[in-house]
Amino acid sequence: MNKKIIVKLTGHAIIKAKEMKIDLNDIKMAVLNPWFVESDKIDNSLMHYIHKMNDRFLRIIGKWENEVVFLVISAFFDRRLKRREIRDKNNL
Repeated sequence: MNKKIIVKLTGHAIIKAKEMKIDLNDIKMAVLNPWFVESDKIDNSLMHYIHKMNDRFLRIIGKWENEVVFLVISAFFDRRLKRREIRDKNNL
């Protein structure tokens, strides 16, 4: 990772990261080198950063507070994306 960022986690994000055993470096990787990014459907100030890690999809929901501080609202491995990837491969 070439860019230095500060990652802040909300209480919810801390709990989810611990439950899912998501490392802070993996969160940084997802934010700095996402596979794709999409806007949140409810809160347009939030973005979803998706990063493919081996056969799993890490979804980080958050927002930039400034140029170097990223606030993580939630972090989890998104099983829906795995199912979508399998379905898309089968339809080729």
